[in-house]
Amino acid sequence: MGRPTLYEAAGGAPAMQALAADFHARCLADPVLEHPFSHVDNPEHVRHLAEYWGEVLGGPPVFSEQHGGHPAMLRIHANQCDEDPFTPRFREVFDEAVASTLPDDPELRAALHDYMTTAAAEVAAIFPTTATVPDTLPMPHWTWSGPAPAR
Repeated sequence: MGRPTLYEAAGGAPAMQALAADFHARCLADPVLEHPFSHVDNPEHVRHLAEYWGEVLGGPPVFSEQHGGHPAMLRIHANQCDEDPFTPRFREVFDEAVASTLPDDPELRAALHDYMTTAAAEVAAIFPTTATVPDTLPMPHWTWSGPAPAR
């Protein structure tokens, strides 16, 4: 049997839910991130975030099947601001939530940190008010060694 996916190594759906809940709470408590996160008007945001991360990290394609996939996630974040004051702190808070909720596995933590560094840069690129999100972007998939080829 091969190495488990990052999703499996993290603990599956319950771990993704715990990570998303912890991360969201930390963002709401953070002076830099509180403002954008306080405006999330979807009561299912934490569950959707868990489903998104789960799919990216090797879990089932729930986010793609139920919520529109990667373009839908990017559209939620697009056109917010022309300068990015959030990304460095966003990555730090994500790392804190990973350390608080997931197994104490340095390789897992490093892979998730690398994923979030890439993901945050992609989201920051569509922050400007003039940015557009293509309709056909594939869902990213992240492995122990980084991004997997598009499916």
